[in-house]
Amino acid sequence: MNFKRRREKAKIHEGKKQTIRRRFVFNIGSHSDQNTLTKMAEKKVVYVVGFIVLAIIIMIIALVATSLKKLASDEIGIKYDTVQKKLDDSTEREGLHTGPPGFEFIKFPSVYKSLSFNGLECLNKDGVKIVLDVTYQYKVRSAKLREVILDFRDKDGYTKILRYAGQSALHESCSYFNTSQFQAERANFQEKVREQIVGRYEELNADITDLQVSNIARPSEYESAIRSKERAREDIQVANNERPRLLTEAETQKREAETQAKIIIDKAESDARILANRATTEAQAIIAQYEKEAEAYKKIVEASGLGFTIDGFISYLGVRVIADAKNPVYIGLDSPAKTVYP
Repeated sequence: MNFKRRREKAKIHEGKKQTIRRRFVFNIGSHSDQNTLTKMAEKKVVYVVGFIVLAIIIMIIALVATSLKKLASDEIGIKYDTVQKKLDDSTEREGLHTGPPGFEFIKFPSVYKSLSFNGLECLNKDGVKIVLDVTYQYKVRSAKLREVILDFRDKDGYTKILRYAGQSALHESCSYFNTSQFQAERANFQEKVREQIVGRYEELNADITDLQVSNIARPSEYESAIRSKERAREDIQVANNERPRLLTEAETQKREAETQAKIIIDKAESDARILANRATTEAQAIIAQYEKEAEAYKKIVEASGLGFTIDGFISYLGVRVIADAKNPVYIGLDSPAKTVYP
């Protein structure tokens, strides 16, 4: 009985020792966990602080970056606060500029830019369609940039209005000239175009330079008529240039003809004189021959001569004619004279 009690007491004592030992070990473990938690909390604080600092740095960099804007050497602009929707008053030029966070530059070219109208159709004073090719340089006036932005918002809107104004000026200029004047007064037309565009761009706060009217195309029918007229004018000019030479040639031919005619006339007159002289000579010879024959016939019929009667004389002539004929002569006539006379 005592032995059992001692064993029970020993077990109770051993149980107390183990309980004390477990409590000791637990206390040691709890202290270690508390240190670990403390260290983890400190790390979290460091991370949070670092993140906040990094976020602040990034925010500062972003604010600085959005507060700096650059303009190129060929640009001008005015600051626009995109947050407060406010447009600045001053015009800025090339370089790096600061402004409210997130601001923008409304930019325009600071140099002259080209504006071209190719194949623009307009009606002239005669109502004929003319096709134009026109080019010029334009630039916004920097002193009026804020007014331009308030009126037209940005460069694209401004350029569109300038193009419309240029087209209107070209149509207006066409209406002052008729079809022939586009050819004869091209310089005056170009000056009229300049005058009209300058007047309209003055109201839009823009300047222009280097205006060129590179092509003026009139209707094909009119061009054909002009070419025909030019060819006719050239032909007339050639004829006028050839006129002295042709007159000289004609005068030479006239003189040659007159000389040839004189030669022919002189030859004809000479031949006529020769023929006249020959005829006169022959006539005189014939007359002389007939005079001699008349004298002979006179002697034949005169009493102092042969004393032929008229019938005998005729018979004599007939015999002579027949005798002188080269071919046989057959004549059915009564005998002009008797062969035997009483």
